[in-house]
Amino acid sequence: MSKLTPHAALLVGSALVLSLACKTSKPDTSRVIANVGGEKITESEFQDVVKTLSQSPKEAEVFLSDPAAREERAQLASRIAMSKAITAFAKQTGLDQEPSVKRQLEQQQANVYFQALAKKRMTSVDPTDEQLMAFYKEQVDRMKAQGHAQAVPPFEMVKAQVAEGWKQQRMATISQDIQKEVKAKVPVTLADDYRPAGE
Repeated sequence: MSKLTPHAALLVGSALVLSLACKTSKPDTSRVIANVGGEKITESEFQDVVKTLSQSPKEAEVFLSDPAAREERAQLASRIAMSKAITAFAKQTGLDQEPSVKRQLEQQQANVYFQALAKKRMTSVDPTDEQLMAFYKEQVDRMKAQGHAQAVPPFEMVKAQVAEGWKQQRMATISQDIQKEVKAKVPVTLADDYRPAGE
């Protein structure tokens, strides 16, 4: 049985906000699974949140259809409803208008946008053996240059770790590319005494 990752559970509020904000003009006629202060959460919206949080479409489908995952679905639906309830309560009490809260929400929104951009650019294709071998050789050469390559394990022994390192490096490159593109399209100017060294 597939489970949503703990990290995914933490993103429920953000995913819900984005999925609800991106509603199409087409009316949602799916079954209402929760009512939060008069606002409905439909089965279709719930499925969209699960698909957003899942690692793959197959994982989402298993989570949504497996009878053994019923309790997990119920817990996720409860967390989504509570997220909406907290948001509604914050608006009722004026908390959403506090400057410090607005700044935190703005930062979280930027993080969600950044992650979405990175996810779109990160190919789901696994690296080829040739790419992994080239990455492995780069790491071995770097270790040798630092004098730490006395007992380097053979490639096949560490292939899984090499693949993880390759993905991390790929994500770092994508992250840098996104930041460069954003800076080119949305110029940012900082005062001299607030400019990081090297910028």
